[in-house]
Amino acid sequence: MEKIINEVTEKLNREMKEFFSGREADVGTAERYFGSRIAEAVLELLRAYYEKNDRELLEDKAGRKQAGLVVERRGDKREILTQLGRLEYGRTYYRKASGGYEYPVDRIAGIEAYERVSSGVGLALVEASLEMSYGKASAYVTGEQVSRQTVMNKIRGARPRQEPTEYRAVRELHIDADEDHAHLQTGKSTIVPLVSVYEGVEHQGKRGTCKNIFHISEYGRRPSVLWEEVADELERRYDLSNTKIYLHGDGAPWIKEGLEYIPNCQFVLDRYHKNKAIKQALSGIDRLAGSQYEFHIRKALDEGSRDQLVSIRNTLLSRYPDREKTIRENMDYLLSNFDAITITKRDKASLNGGCTEPHVSHVLSARLSSRPMGWSKKTLQRLVPILAAGAATFEEPQKQNLRYPPASDFLKTAEKHFLPNTVSLVDPDRAVSFPARQNKVTPLFNALRPF
Repeated sequence: MEKIINEVTEKLNREMKEFFSGREADVGTAERYFGSRIAEAVLELLRAYYEKNDRELLEDKAGRKQAGLVVERRGDKREILTQLGRLEYGRTYYRKASGGYEYPVDRIAGIEAYERVSSGVGLALVEASLEMSYGKASAYVTGEQVSRQTVMNKIRGARPRQEPTEYRAVRELHIDADEDHAHLQTGKSTIVPLVSVYEGVEHQGKRGTCKNIFHISEYGRRPSVLWEEVADELERRYDLSNTKIYLHGDGAPWIKEGLEYIPNCQFVLDRYHKNKAIKQALSGIDRLAGSQYEFHIRKALDEGSRDQLVSIRNTLLSRYPDREKTIRENMDYLLSNFDAITITKRDKASLNGGCTEPHVSHVLSARLSSRPMGWSKKTLQRLVPILAAGAATFEEPQKQNLRYPPASDFLKTAEKHFLPNTVSLVDPDRAVSFPARQNKVTPLFNALRPF
């Protein structure tokens, strides 16, 4: 191995000297020149390393015998697409005493069976697919060397990455809860909830940004599961003993359920849905009269006068009976959320949040529903939490060296590895069914009868 390392580094050293002895040594040329050469050098070293380990195991006959490994086939090629390029190496295929077959060197490389891309490429595909289609993600990351199906499979094998945070105390927290509507492959629509947590809004001129925001989303799970996850994440990040917490939303039952899981939390009806209800209650009414009613509705809400709001509701119902259903629905909506609206007058801190619609548009809708597409429920279950987190990761494979435990440890579990209806090992291409086990009289059955 040392010889190969020296050869590769000497070759790279010569190319560096040749490059810098020329006149064109600008950054762009250096990137193009050395990028591919360094990648090729690393791939060559990896190939040599894996093949070296494979030879060592092959030559260690005593160790292989103790471990119960029998050579089945030599020189099998393995290709895998990495961020450096395509890695190729040869390895030996072994039959295990415990049943089954394996390539031990693949375990050193951290490559699963039938895997065709490295974890780095897989992660890049997942993160690219958060912003673009499967086909575009494949083209962007691999130059279309992998299929859209591969991109989807990588998403289904990923999970959201949890960033380390500093545990601290804050004066107030704002939680925005809303939902997106995504289309399924069945043609139906489905709801995807989103919870956004931040420490208030900072203003730079007229532009406001949410301070230290993070998002949590789950698909296909009960609201209680989502809110338990939110509560756990809040406790992981913050000392909540003296923190005011405001839950902003449209008043849907699943949103208000969060009040049961978040301590010291008060519900605030977000301004978008308050204004929407007022406008819809007065739609279809003469503009002049509608503006007068809107003034009195907003005044009643600002002054916290529920009786005045009820009086306006009754007046509208009596004067516009043809619009009874619309008036009743929207005015009752304002009355049922009266305390969640008037809190903004009693507690000014509650005004420092309530950005539910922009969060959904930016985090979920941009990928799930802004373009015509149909999703499978299985993919949504894995993709939605990653979209909320904004980053993905994979479970790290357990890398093992070539030092196997004693053969007795393998043999103890051999019985459960053998299939009851097959001869020898569990290779699907080699397994042969016993006709006697299947109760079928065949020529092979007659031949085996004496045994």
